[in-house]
Amino acid sequence: MGIFDFRDPSKRKVKRDTIIVKCDIKEIYINNTLISFPTNYTNLKNILGEATRIEPIKQTKNKVYLWDDIGIYCSTNNPEKMLMLLLVEDNRYGLGHQPKTNFKGDILIDGEPMKNTLQNVDVDRPYMLRSIIKENKQVAVALGWNPDVKKSN
Repeated sequence: MGIFDFRDPSKRKVKRDTIIVKCDIKEIYINNTLISFPTNYTNLKNILGEATRIEPIKQTKNKVYLWDDIGIYCSTNNPEKMLMLLLVEDNRYGLGHQPKTNFKGDILIDGEPMKNTLQNVDVDRPYMLRSIIKENKQVAVALGWNPDVKKSN
């Protein structure tokens, strides 16, 4: 290509920073921004950017919010009460709706990689974090609201 680039700039892929999820005993940070669950779409949009797609799920009141370029999925019937994010590491996982790319970010628990510390996340934390295994392979990580723990004021 010559010195002039005539491609439409709005159609170029935007390079996103790597998503870093940090979980400690009491809090979750996504890219250094505190998040708690349930959350809402405005909070997620401030942290992750605008969802690439928002699609209805047939025969339900739910919609799926997809961040295609970072591999994140969220399903809810109320954008003011989003209970969980699914960080999809293998988009062949089998969801009816799924992000176009896999989640490539880092998940740290108590400052260490998740693979070493997932066992530290028990029902006493104010969030839920679960590895989703299919055919002996982690295909996604669920991160969200822990119904077993009440928020203390």
